[in-house]
Formats: sequence, structure tokens, C-alpha cells
Amino acid sequence: MNIMINGRGIKVTEPIREKVTKMVNKHNKLLTKANKIQVELKKGLAHSGVDNDLKVEITIFMPRSTVIRVEEAGSDFYAIIDLIDPVLKRRLVRYLDALKKWEGEESWRVVEEDKFQEELTDIEEDTYADSIDVAPRISRYKQYSQNSPMHPAEAIERMELLGHEAFMFKNIDNEGKYSMVYKRADGTYGLVEPKQG
Repeated sequence: MNIMINGRGIKVTEPIREKVTKMVNKHNKLLTKANKIQVELKKGLAHSGVDNDLKVEITIFMPRSTVIRVEEAGSDFYAIIDLIDPVLKRRLVRYLDALKKWEGEESWRVVEEDKFQEELTDIEEDTYADSIDVAPRISRYKQYSQNSPMHPAEAIERMELLGHEAFMFKNIDNEGKYSMVYKRADGTYGLVEPKQG
């Protein structure tokens, strides 16, 4: 599998390239369906000399327009790569388990809040194992009516006022179609909207 490794604000040294390649290749059995693997090493996210000034981001493009992304920040590339390794494995296993559902071999399901707690009594947070039948948890259902479309900036303000991380709205810039704004980990905002056509 071809792994594209790029640096932003840093020159990627051969030892770091080898460390990344070795870590990704450990998961070859889980990557058989991968179309493309991109690794980006970044320096200068914060001011120079500050902890967590380095970041590694791995993006794997899978079939069915699925993207698996793992990112971690720190002050040492080698330590960051070691931190990413188990998270990458969990997400790949989770993808392959979900693939069975996308292909119709298994049905999709969600678990109500009370049943979810019963199923996860012995599972640590942020873990995923293919030997455990874990379903996504829906803890709250909301419906709201919005009659008039709004600008994405207004949607961001409403989201912030509510203290939420995401907000769905009718987008005045997109013929009143539903869109979603969300808060990104770096403090900026993202906009998700339906593709035209």
C-alpha cells in the first residue's frame, strides 16, 4: 500500500518516515480495502516551543466514500505516532465491522440509553472490540421547527448560545436546504451541506 507522507512546517526525516510506515504497515490486514493513505506531520500549530506544537494526522480513504481519520498532538513525533497506533487499529476494526452492515450482511441498530449502560458495564471509554456487539447510543431525541432559513453565521451564533458542538439549520445561502455547522477541535467552525445535483 502506497503511503503518502507530507510535512507542513517541517521536513520529514527518514527515521520519522520509517516509523510512520512501520506503524501503518502493522495494520495491513485491516487496510486491504484502503484506496489511499495520507499522513501529514505538522509543526507550528501553536507558538514555537509550546507543548503540543507538533501534530500527526492520518487519513485513510476507504470504499463507500468513507474516510477514517486519526490525529494526535504533542511535543515529540515518535511519541505521537505511538499514541496514534492503538486508536488507528480500533477505528479500522470498527470500519470493517460497520462494512458488514453497509453491505447488508447485518442490520443497523441503535441502543436506548438505559440498555446502553447495561451493555457497556465492563468496557472502558473510547474502546472498541469486534468481539463485543456495541451499537451507537442515542441518548436524546430532539425535534424542532424552523420556518425561516438563516445565514451560517447566525447558525453558529445560535449553536454557541446553546452551548452545543453542532447545529442543523435551513441555509439561506443554499436555497433553504438543510445544512449543519459544527465546532472543530482547533476552535474553528465547519459547514456540512448537501451536494448540488
